[in-house]
Amino acid sequence: MDQRFSRQLALTKFGEQAQNNLARARVLVIGAGGVGSTAIPALAAAGVGTVGIIDDDRVELSNLHRQYIHGLLDVGHKKVASAVARVADLSPATTVVALEQKLTPKNALDLFADFDVVVDGSDNYPTHYLAADAAEIAGIPMVWGWASEFGGEVGVSWPARGAGFRDLYPTPPERAAVDTNRAHGIFPGAVAVIASIVTSEAIKIAAQIGKPLVNRTTRYDALSGEFSEEHYTRAAGATAIRALSDYRELYGYSTDEEWPTG
Repeated sequence: MDQRFSRQLALTKFGEQAQNNLARARVLVIGAGGVGSTAIPALAAAGVGTVGIIDDDRVELSNLHRQYIHGLLDVGHKKVASAVARVADLSPATTVVALEQKLTPKNALDLFADFDVVVDGSDNYPTHYLAADAAEIAGIPMVWGWASEFGGEVGVSWPARGAGFRDLYPTPPERAAVDTNRAHGIFPGAVAVIASIVTSEAIKIAAQIGKPLVNRTTRYDALSGEFSEEHYTRAAGATAIRALSDYRELYGYSTDEEWPTG
């Protein structure tokens, strides 16, 4: 086994089988922003065999205080490009599937069919619900996480093993409360902590070790340094998701309005 993984292999609850599982794993990361910019290089460095990256956004100067996969020279360029370059530097053996596009109801199921785990690092609720529903239909787990202002939240949506994203959030928050980063800012330390937990959950699932965050969610408050946990279960009478819909309707987007950036 490659010497680069020697510190992982030395872990008593990891070992060669877990490393082999990682090498075979195919993980799709939605978004190369705050969460993705930590998760993408970490997954590759840990030895995940295939990392997919879907994002159609471009790097902005305001991204750089929390999205460390990008640099000054990347400003104005596609985020996927700098993410792919970083993976190549860290782990040439990792197969990268670069998808310079948005995740939409039209392409989600076809894309998810090629992966074992989905990491949702998107920044809007239409994409959160779309990703969760598509992952349920595909029968694969989705690790999700986001940060806002000084805090954030992480969970695993896996209806085949327990509760899903819709069991925790049966209805979306008010639209005015969703996109707060531009208006109220975001603390880079909160993003880093949330992204690290998301990465850990994805690696655990791909390596088939530990206990994933199913039926519970972890929340972090950077101002107090405190963590809290909420337990929840499959909603009574919940039915399996069988088809995707137009998730723009969650917030009253017009049918011809552009799908929100993931």
